[in-house]
Amino acid sequence: MTREVQAIVLLLVGIATLRISWGTTYLNYVKESMRPWLLVSGAVLVVLGGLLLVDALRGGREPANNDSDEDEEGHDHGGPRAAWLLLLPVLAIFLIAPPALGAYSAARDSTNSVKSDPSLGPLPPGDPVPVYLSDYVTRAVWDEGRSLVGRNVSLMGFVLSQPDGSWLLARLQLACCAADAFASKVRPVNLTAQALSLPEGTWVTLTGRWIPSPDESTEMSIPLIDVSSTRVIEPPVNPYD
Repeated sequence: MTREVQAIVLLLVGIATLRISWGTTYLNYVKESMRPWLLVSGAVLVVLGGLLLVDALRGGREPANNDSDEDEEGHDHGGPRAAWLLLLPVLAIFLIAPPALGAYSAARDSTNSVKSDPSLGPLPPGDPVPVYLSDYVTRAVWDEGRSLVGRNVSLMGFVLSQPDGSWLLARLQLACCAADAFASKVRPVNLTAQALSLPEGTWVTLTGRWIPSPDESTEMSIPLIDVSSTRVIEPPVNPYD
């Protein structure tokens, strides 16, 4: 791979990184807090690629003798060709922009709640009070619902269809990036027939109250919510919890 091509690859990777992090596309792949680092790394790649390209076009490389040329040709079959693989994510971003993870990933995650400190504070004021789905699961499973008793809450997530015709409200959470995403799930009860017919992947806001479940207190427990209203919404800009 020539220095000119190396420079172009660096430029393309840098431009692709800047492109997804300048707007909101990066939220499909990493946490919001990663944006400054993406912008910095993209800018560095663009600068390095630009400097390398200018240097290559100016003939910055010293002329090589025949022996070194033969040596370079003899080693032009491994690492340099693999560098072209860097263009695959660039093409994916520019051509198809892979969407955020959704129902397919959530359905394959069996763990629903990681054990945490049970001494959770009270919910903020509001009626209903918006609660992250993961926070609701933690409070219901590991705090035995104490902070949820008697409170109307509003939960946002997507429909995750079940074999028996019901569905779970689910949302994915990131530890760092989409590769380590894990799901939080809640089982709605008393849904209307219209709500039960919603297709998988539909984003909704549920309003209701926590009710105890007989199988809570394990990492696989799925808490319940007694639903009073269901509203279909557009997918949020940040799809993760």
